[in-house]
Amino acid sequence: MNKKIFYAILICLIIAGAIVIATVGLKTDITYSKNLRLDVYLGNEYTREEVETIAKEVFGNERMLVQQVEYYGDMFSITMSQEVEELDTKIEQLTNKLNEKLKLELKAENITKVYQPHIRLSSVLRPYLLPLAISMIVILVYVLIRFRKIGVWKTLALYVLTVLASELLYLSILAICRVPINRLVTPIGLAIYVVVITVITARQEKKLTVYQEENK
Repeated sequence: MNKKIFYAILICLIIAGAIVIATVGLKTDITYSKNLRLDVYLGNEYTREEVETIAKEVFGNERMLVQQVEYYGDMFSITMSQEVEELDTKIEQLTNKLNEKLKLELKAENITKVYQPHIRLSSVLRPYLLPLAISMIVILVYVLIRFRKIGVWKTLALYVLTVLASELLYLSILAICRVPINRLVTPIGLAIYVVVITVITARQEKKLTVYQEENK
């Protein structure tokens, strides 16, 4: 594929992603959305699958996340949208089904409701910004020293623009494909950062080797 066409496609994807983010925003996972968490202490050890099956019987197709909270497997959290209809009735049904299927003696009052606000993506990324900035500065200083003979400014521009373009493309794909923002998004973004830096450095090392052989 012609490089100009390839770059044009990348630019179009990034622009399309920016438009989607500006108009409808990013889609967030249930844990990052405005949600309701039900904390359920069972008193005995059970598997997450057992609790999840019972929760789905009560709440139906409601988007939810069931997690084991305590190490001993006796406490679980059920996270879902705050827009659940007849919540108190369904909590009563959940209590009854847990008692029936797990042979418990729970009461609806034993299930704690915790309302959680929407989590902004900026607050998720903030802890990583300073370490990323420091690592980028260190890398650019290395580039200035290591590749000064093959064009310092061109190499610096290559690093900065490629890293920036790759992360913007990643964010655009998430926005366009409506992939929910969850806990895996940041680690994947960091992995892309590391891979891009590694690939560029490997290519620059080859160019430097060729340059040194030609100027012996």
